[in-house]
Amino acid sequence: MLPGSATGATDHVRVQRIELDGVPVLTEAGPDRVTAALVFGVGHRDETFATAEVTHLVEHLVMGALPKSHLKCNAVTDVDVTAFYATGRPEAVAAFVDGVCRAISDLPTERLDSEIGVLQAEDCSTGNSTYGSLWAARYRLAGPGLVATGGPGAAYLTEEVVRAHARRWFVRENAALWWHGELPEAGLSLSLPSGPRPQRFLPPPRPQSAPVWTQYFAPGVGLLLSAGSTYDPAMSIGIEVLKERVRDIARHARGLSYHADSMALDLHPALREVAVVIDAREGQESEVARILWEQYEALSTTGPTEEELRHAVAGFEEELDGDADGVVQAELADAAYCAIAGIPFHPIADVLTDWRAMTPDRVAAALAAARRSAVLYVPEAAGFTGIHGLHRRLMCDYVPELPRGTTFRTPALTRLVNKSARLRIVVTDDGLAHGDADGDGHFIPWPAVEAVVPADDGKGFQVVGRNMCGIVVHEEMYGRKAVAAVRERIPAHLWLAPPPESRRIPAPRAPVD
Repeated sequence: MLPGSATGATDHVRVQRIELDGVPVLTEAGPDRVTAALVFGVGHRDETFATAEVTHLVEHLVMGALPKSHLKCNAVTDVDVTAFYATGRPEAVAAFVDGVCRAISDLPTERLDSEIGVLQAEDCSTGNSTYGSLWAARYRLAGPGLVATGGPGAAYLTEEVVRAHARRWFVRENAALWWHGELPEAGLSLSLPSGPRPQRFLPPPRPQSAPVWTQYFAPGVGLLLSAGSTYDPAMSIGIEVLKERVRDIARHARGLSYHADSMALDLHPALREVAVVIDAREGQESEVARILWEQYEALSTTGPTEEELRHAVAGFEEELDGDADGVVQAELADAAYCAIAGIPFHPIADVLTDWRAMTPDRVAAALAAARRSAVLYVPEAAGFTGIHGLHRRLMCDYVPELPRGTTFRTPALTRLVNKSARLRIVVTDDGLAHGDADGDGHFIPWPAVEAVVPADDGKGFQVVGRNMCGIVVHEEMYGRKAVAAVRERIPAHLWLAPPPESRRIPAPRAPVD
């Protein structure tokens, strides 16, 4: 049953907002065993290439400082938020929240090396993500585009960088608590450090006046659309219909795919990025991409059928009826995020009402309005040749020919015996260029250098550009003069210090015959 009926999960959601120690607290009555989460508005999008994984490291340091307990608790760092959550008796959950606040206030950085080792063992850097590849196609190596790369790794993070990140982002002005169940009469406190409310960087998108397609290394197929509002029920129901159509064709009719998913990322009160990601059978990525684009185009032109709208609404209703506690907690989590982000909160009951009132024309209009922002993603290995009407967008700055400048090549003997090693770099007043054996060229302007990562042997480095280009410069490839010529062009603050030997991951051993 649903809003307007006698019963139903959404009828009973009555989010209450109070304030405790300067932090918004979103609550709703619930079971005796409460579930709560302390949420901070910081994630991977708030890092840089050089500081990738620093938010996750702060999360690990905090959780590692808590005493042993049988409480069901954990933490998660995502592209947009970091949350510490627990389920149990009210007093135990309150103690957990208090412990998190205390650890944030006095970050146990003496455990830095140990927790970096745990992150290396966990091996869950954000690189190779289809979502990240889509965001990088729009924003390159900034904001959510950082998710496309794992960065240099947690081994490069220093205590100074970690503490500075925590001081900026893990403050009461950037936090909210949601609590499902009765609040304890005493014992709940949020003794977080205070600081200026952090302002999130909104990276400028790449100019785009028509839909494009792009390639990168992540698996799967995807479609990215920009919406002009964080709340657009016509867009959200349209995305559900799109996923259902792709499932019907790519999975059920043709056996090319298994799963379709989507994610909405709010970057600003007037900007939401909506991504649809589809997996694909190996060798069938190009065909799945065509299906995805054709169905998007069809929905943008004529909209869904009335039956498709009814089916989407029925699926929403079924989801809400299936897990009453889950519905309440999703509502509370959304309210907490909106409180941090400063965007309007829309209760689930209101969203469902808007879905029920939706028309095919409104859905078509919402999808069509986002068409010029569309990015279709296909993996590099797919052999995709494009779709009529879509322009190709290269992920990084390809140049048809290398600029004039001081040229350094691989050794003559190497070029003679190995055609694929016929590489060269060109150092100019404007930037660094690289040419490979196939004639492909890449260029990083000096002002666009994001970081320089040293090689383990100390004889070279990789220059990383915000334009997604990466160029390796090494003595054994181009000689010492090449290394010196590039080194003198790049400011000292962009060079990453080599990590301590204890943090380095050894190269895999060669198999023994």
